[in-house]
Amino acid sequence: MSGPKAADTKTDGSRTYIYPPTGEKFPSVTTILSGTDGKRYLIDWSAKLAAERAVDNIEHVARLKVIKDRQAAVDYVKEAAREARELKADAGSYVHDVVEALILWGAGRSGAEIILPVLPERLAGADYEEDLPVEGVTDWMIEGFLNFVADYKPIFQASEMTTFNPDLKVAGTLDIIATLPGLAVGRAGRFVPGAGVTSCVDVKTGKHLDATVPEQISSYRRMKQALLPMGQIVPMPPTECGAVLHLRPKHEYERGYRLMLIAGEKDAAAWNRFRRAVEIFRGRAETKAKPGKVCYPLRADGTIQQPRLADLDGEGYGRALSPLIKAGIDDLEQLAAMNAGQLLAIKFVGGKTVETVRVILADHGLHLLGEGVSVGKAA
Repeated sequence: MSGPKAADTKTDGSRTYIYPPTGEKFPSVTTILSGTDGKRYLIDWSAKLAAERAVDNIEHVARLKVIKDRQAAVDYVKEAAREARELKADAGSYVHDVVEALILWGAGRSGAEIILPVLPERLAGADYEEDLPVEGVTDWMIEGFLNFVADYKPIFQASEMTTFNPDLKVAGTLDIIATLPGLAVGRAGRFVPGAGVTSCVDVKTGKHLDATVPEQISSYRRMKQALLPMGQIVPMPPTECGAVLHLRPKHEYERGYRLMLIAGEKDAAAWNRFRRAVEIFRGRAETKAKPGKVCYPLRADGTIQQPRLADLDGEGYGRALSPLIKAGIDDLEQLAAMNAGQLLAIKFVGGKTVETVRVILADHGLHLLGEGVSVGKAA
C-alpha cells in the first residue's frame, strides 16, 4: 500500500501533517530531528563550495560587482551551497519516486508495462558531482535498488506510507516496509538464516549518512497509526527491525547499494534519543527569544525599580505595549497613575488594551488609578 500525500512543506523545509481524527498539525520526524541537530559539518561544506565558486569564477564575480553591485556578487557566491543542496535533494526525490513506482508495479503483478517518472528537466545535463552527470548517478542508484530486490527478494507491504504517533503528536512518511524471506536478526546485529524478517527500510541517496538516521527509522517503527490510500486510519503494521538502504554509484558500492541493519540495543537507544529530541523541539518552540525578565539593582532606599514598559517585551502582553510607549508612558508607576478614561484617550488604545493593562499592572502588584488590585495572568 502507498499512503496519500498528507504533508505541508514550508519554504524553510519544515513539514507538518494534518492528523485526520482531530485536525491537529503534527511536525514531521525529519523536522524535529533537523530542529534539534546542529549539523555543524554543513558550515565547512557551504564555505568550501562558496570559496570554490569564487575562485573558479573570479572574473565573473568581478564583472557582477562592476555591472550590478557588490551584493549581486556576494549573492552569486553564497548561493553555491544552496544550489548544490537542492540539486542533490531533487535527484534523491526522483530516485525515491522511481523506487515507489517500481514497488507498486511489482506489487500489482499485472504484467502491464511500467511507466516510470521522468527525470525533471531542471536536472537534465547538470552535474551531480564533478564530472558525474545527474542522469548517470540516478541510473546507478536505481540499478542499485533493483540489485537489492534481486538479492533479497523482498515482499513489499508498504511504500511512502504516512504514519502518525498521536501520543507524541508527530508524523512522518516512511519509505518501505518489506519482509525479507529466509532471514532473522542475529544477536550480533546482522542477519542470520531464519523464517523471514519484516523491516522498516529508509532509502538514502546522499553520500554521507546523518547521525540522526537511526532515530528517524526507530520513530517510524513505533508510530501508532498509518494512513491508507482511501484515507482510512489503521494500526501501524508491526516490524521487527529498521534498516537503511543506501543507494550510491557503483564506484562507491559494488552493487550500487548497502543494506545496514538497525536492531536491538541500537534501535532502542535511537528511540530514546528521538523522544528526547521531541521534548527539546517542543520546549524550544515554546521558549521566547528573550531569555528572561529584565531586573534592576536596589535603590538607595532599599526598594527595587519596577520594570519599564519597554522591558516587558516578549512576556505575553502582545500589542498593548507599543501604543503606550509611543504615547510617552515609560514605566509602570506612570501607568498606574492613570485611569481607564485617560488610557482610552490614547491613540490606538481600546477596551481590550485597557484590560491588558490591568493584567500587566496586576502582575506587578499595581492597579489603575481608582481601581483595586485584580488578578493578573501570572497568578
